[in-house]
Amino acid sequence: MNAILPIANAGEILAPKSVAVIGASEDLTKFGGRIYKNLVHHGFKGQIYPINPKRESLLGIKCYPAIGATPTPPDMAVMAVPRDSVKEAVEACAAAGTKAAIVITAKFSDAGPEGAALEREVVSVANSAGMRIIGPNCLGIISPANDLVLCASPALFVDSMPKGDIGFVSQSGALMATIFDRAMARGIGFSHCFSIGNQADMDMCDFVDYLIADERTRVICTYIEGIKDAPRFMETARRAHAAGKPWLAVKAGRTEFGAAAAFSHTASLAGSYEAFAAACRDCGVLTMDDADAMMLLAASLGRFPKARPNSVAIVTTSGGGGAIAADRLTDRGIPLATFSDAAKADLAEHYSENVGGANPIDMGTAKQGGSMVVGAVTVKAVIKDAATDLILSAITTAPDVELLCRKLDEGTREAAAEGFAKPHIIVLQQGHSADAARSFLREQNIVYTDSLDDAIRAIEAWRRMAGVAPTTPASRPADAPRVPLAAGLGGSVGEAESKEILAAHGIPTNRGQVVSGPEEAEAAAGRLEKPFVVKVVSPDIVHKSDVGGVVLGLETPQAVAKAVSDMAASIARLKPDASIEGYLVQEMRSGKAELLIGARNDPQFGPMVIVGAGGVLVELLKDVSVARAPVSPAKAREMIEGLQIAKLMRGFRGGGALDIEAAADIISRVSWMVHDLGPRFKELDINPLLVAEAGKGCVAVDGRMLLEDA
Repeated sequence: MNAILPIANAGEILAPKSVAVIGASEDLTKFGGRIYKNLVHHGFKGQIYPINPKRESLLGIKCYPAIGATPTPPDMAVMAVPRDSVKEAVEACAAAGTKAAIVITAKFSDAGPEGAALEREVVSVANSAGMRIIGPNCLGIISPANDLVLCASPALFVDSMPKGDIGFVSQSGALMATIFDRAMARGIGFSHCFSIGNQADMDMCDFVDYLIADERTRVICTYIEGIKDAPRFMETARRAHAAGKPWLAVKAGRTEFGAAAAFSHTASLAGSYEAFAAACRDCGVLTMDDADAMMLLAASLGRFPKARPNSVAIVTTSGGGGAIAADRLTDRGIPLATFSDAAKADLAEHYSENVGGANPIDMGTAKQGGSMVVGAVTVKAVIKDAATDLILSAITTAPDVELLCRKLDEGTREAAAEGFAKPHIIVLQQGHSADAARSFLREQNIVYTDSLDDAIRAIEAWRRMAGVAPTTPASRPADAPRVPLAAGLGGSVGEAESKEILAAHGIPTNRGQVVSGPEEAEAAAGRLEKPFVVKVVSPDIVHKSDVGGVVLGLETPQAVAKAVSDMAASIARLKPDASIEGYLVQEMRSGKAELLIGARNDPQFGPMVIVGAGGVLVELLKDVSVARAPVSPAKAREMIEGLQIAKLMRGFRGGGALDIEAAADIISRVSWMVHDLGPRFKELDINPLLVAEAGKGCVAVDGRMLLEDA
């Protein structure tokens, strides 16, 4: 048996000096033909080995009958052969000493168990020879920085590719090529684009590692369908942040249907989007929901890496266009700039007093000449304005849009000459009438888009970057106890036992006792403080109130006994098949607001804590905040402050402030509890946590847990 050789790393193989194309041809209807054409056309400076036993040469380059016949082992091989031929082709590459192979072919783990088994065999063959696999089910590599194109997309049938500082890693090949094409049309260039498909061997973090180390890359973008190794993902993200390289991510699977589509596409477990987003916040990755907006932001960050815009000035050729832009920004919670006195004075020379201080600035209302005359001075004044962080130019149809764009550029350059520079996003909302303007902006490497929506999404995400940074692990409170679970406890844990576990971890609960009938209920109530609550205990009854399974506000032990008797009769009539385990008699507590405190063990990112509006508002508002456990009380308070219900808790319309500090302390304790319980813990639901006035604390009056089966 041959010894397993050391496996090449990404840095060694993603800048190859020689490339073999298995199945190379001049037939552009075939993958091999398109890959080979793109490789040759875009001027790869290394050695090219077309593998085709039926041809002497292709495009003037000598062919070889097999990869083992090349003069030297190729660093990289790319293949688009039938699935059943892939293993044999990989074996030949491994025997030839190739460092890496791109497998374009699909229908491996993306097509079921049989394909997954073959995929594992292919990777094993490669790795045993020290070779790496990219894919399968991918579209290859587009690397303008290395003059390397190993991609079959006809979007690459262009004279030249703009080079830029954006690195892009995509789990979808077609989406990578589409985004590259659309970005190229706007003059946005890339350093490298990697389509990674099923990630059978090399996963996303291998490629991000390369981009972190690559001096030509300033911003990292990713399209993600599933994470293979969550701890590595988070560690890689922390290193990207430490290197000063923003990482932007669009994640598929934010909805139930999106998650199903992601699984069928690349055999990736989409997982919980909320858990993914919380993990991204913790490790410094900025999540977005649109790829075009992501590229617009990436291009802007490449020019202004330190900018964190908050206030926006709108410069427009249309009052209506400016009003719509202002509405859209406001809808997203993005403040419009209030111009400084100095900016107002500069603008007053060209606009009447009631217009010059207004935002948006409609250049059509200038005292003389309109936008093509005042474009330069307007933009210059706004860039110099200390109260403005970013300029959004919303351009509608005008007599000469190219000249207007030249004037905007002129004003930007004049401001820069005086030491002032700010992000400026131009939105060309016209059709073909603005094509000359688009050509000018591309030539000058000026960021623009045709979509106001893309611009708004990019600005909103850019503002969020101020809060995106790797977090410091929470410190354990000195009085947070570690209480192990009882050995036999497992499965669905009822309210009474769940609240015992909560109480043991320092979380206030209302006292209670499970009884079997009216007589025990009366005796239990005698040991508790009135008023009382009675609840049925049954694994078959989820919504207790629907069958008369909850009675509130009972004042005497005798009333408790009668409530149990009446409850038993009601349930026997309305849900006769329900298994009744008893009745929970509790002390009734009240509060001014209700919170949901939940937790679950995410299969990829570990325990997560969830905070939201509780009681009947849970499903109505769906107002929740999610974070990775454990969290500090300060982080827990931040989670509360992000909820709609926080307005009520701070004291809405003269109402007194509620005990947010006590709620935050309980959230932190819950987070440490689920962290300590480890893999046995699955889910927790405290609903509601009653929050009293400031200084009077909180109490969990209902709760249930789900544990691994004992």
